[in-house]
Amino acid sequence: MEFFDSHAHYNDEKFNYDRDDILKRVYQENITHIVVAGYDINSSKNAVKIANEYNFIYSTCGISPNDIRK
Repeated sequence: MEFFDSHAHYNDEKFNYDRDDILKRVYQENITHIVVAGYDINSSKNAVKIANEYNFIYSTCGISPNDIRK
């Protein structure tokens, strides 16, 4: 069975040190599609970058309602 993670934040800076290892392990556990969600300008750019690096990852770009005034 394959799984689709429809909302993830692997674009968060806390994953900067081991993102590749984590994503490889996640994929090996049959999570074969992931949507990395952007929540501000920088995280959206990072989500697109990550999606371009992995063929099983997609990205969304957006701004959280909490950050709209910024």
